[in-house]
Amino acid sequence: MANRQAIEQRLTGYWKLEALNIALIPFGAWLIARINGWALGPASFAAFVPVCFLLAIGAQYWRAKLIRLRSGAALPPAIGLLARLQAPALALMLAAAAFTAAAFAVPDIARSPADRWMALVMTALGVLEYVNYYHRQLQHFDHAPDFLRLITGRGLRRSQMSRDLARWRAGLR
Repeated sequence: MANRQAIEQRLTGYWKLEALNIALIPFGAWLIARINGWALGPASFAAFVPVCFLLAIGAQYWRAKLIRLRSGAALPPAIGLLARLQAPALALMLAAAAFTAAAFAVPDIARSPADRWMALVMTALGVLEYVNYYHRQLQHFDHAPDFLRLITGRGLRRSQMSRDLARWRAGLR
C-alpha cells in the first residue's frame, strides 16, 4: 500500500507540475527577456505554442495515469485522445522549427536577435518534450530507479506514454 501511495503522490506531482509549466515556461522566458531588455516577438511566441501544447498533453497523460491507478482500468481513459493529438503535436513542432529556421535565415521575421535565440531554445525544449512523451523517456532526474538506469549505461527506454499508446493502438484497452 505504501508503494501505491508513493506512486499516487508522484503522479499527482507530475501532472500538476506539467500544468503549472504551461504558464511558468512562457512567463519565465518573458521575465528573462524583460530583465535583460530583450525584445521577444513572433518567432519566440510561435515556439511557445507547441511547448505549451505538449505540456498540456503531458499534464493530461499523468492525470489520466493517476485516475487509472485509482480506478484499476487497463489503460488511462484519455489515451485515445492523446493518440489523436500526436500528429497535431508533431505538426506544431515542425511548424515552430520551420519558423525558427526562417527567423535565422530572414532576420526581419524576428523582432530581435533575442527573439530568434529564445525561439531556438523553446523549439529545442518542445522537441525534447515531444520525444520524452511520444518516444523515449528523457527525464531521469526525478526518480532514483530511472536515474540509476541512465548512469549505468542501460540506455533510454520507451516512454510510458509510448508504451500505453502502443497497447491502445493494438486494441488492448
